[in-house]
Amino acid sequence: MSDTNQKGLQENQTIANRMNVLMIALTLIMMVIYYAIGAHILVTFSIFIALGYAFNFLLIRNRRMVESTWSTYALLTLYMVVCTICLGYDYGFQLYTMSTIPLIFQLKYISKKFNQRDPKAAGFSIIILLSSLISSLYTVKVGPIYHIGGLPPLIFLGMNICIVCYFLIFFSSNTINQIIDFEIMLGRQANFDALTGLANRYRMQNYLKEIFESQEQSDGQASKSTDSSENIWVAMLDIDFFKKINDKYGHATGDRVLEKLAETLRKVCQDCEVSRWGGEEFLICGKGDPQTLLENLVKKVESVSVQSPHGNIHFTISVGVTHKTPNDTLDTWVTRADKLLYKAKENGKNQVVV
Repeated sequence: MSDTNQKGLQENQTIANRMNVLMIALTLIMMVIYYAIGAHILVTFSIFIALGYAFNFLLIRNRRMVESTWSTYALLTLYMVVCTICLGYDYGFQLYTMSTIPLIFQLKYISKKFNQRDPKAAGFSIIILLSSLISSLYTVKVGPIYHIGGLPPLIFLGMNICIVCYFLIFFSSNTINQIIDFEIMLGRQANFDALTGLANRYRMQNYLKEIFESQEQSDGQASKSTDSSENIWVAMLDIDFFKKINDKYGHATGDRVLEKLAETLRKVCQDCEVSRWGGEEFLICGKGDPQTLLENLVKKVESVSVQSPHGNIHFTISVGVTHKTPNDTLDTWVTRADKLLYKAKENGKNQVVV
């Protein structure tokens, strides 16, 4: 399981434990009220329900989240049926159906996300719905076991409405927050390189496309467009002898070289867009005069070192840089930078070619 999923599962365990405590507390509070109104069957029944919720702590601790949820819904459904039969449908226990069914389908999403068992939401929903319907119709036809008038029905109805609304709001909000966090994570995975943390090729391509689109929109201002084209540049850089580094020191050391280069790029090229283009190639986009900046980058990289099992090692980079011209396409612009990079390699490496 990934670190993100591990963290998410732990958060769900915490939420499940808190909700379990809440369910036990509500059951015990209701039990006191049942005792006060003389519904002794429900007093005894509430004790067993509370023990059932207590058992859920063991399931949660063992990360059996789906089984814990099934247990909770089974206890809640049984509680709804027995309370409706004992007190009548006008106490509002059948309203629990309104909260449990949507929550089961939310659980289906959460279970899939964390590779848990399918909660069988549709089947469980039918069981809950039929249980609510049958118990309510039974009390209409036969009548409840306890006939209690006055305020208790209104008090219970108000409490049950509040409980149902709370569960709907809490779980809906929690699920939406999880979906948002998950989409943010997916967006980062889609746009950033996992090893270096830099923008990946996809993100950089979109960034460069935005530059072209922005300049196309300013076609009416010819002089301004020309100036901006001449001002923007891309630089393709490559780690010299990277294959030899991998072969001699191992891929773990090669990864540390990539990470060290990314760290150096972030420090030196703070005002530029920097990406890992692929493998040991990186693409930088910036404005102004790149010569001094990139020469400083080459010197800075030459001075850093990376730890390896064979001691500290040094590495160098070669860079090809070119400004954007008005007639450029994205492909011609980047390809020209790539050709200049190979020219830097042919000229002896560890240098910048413009």
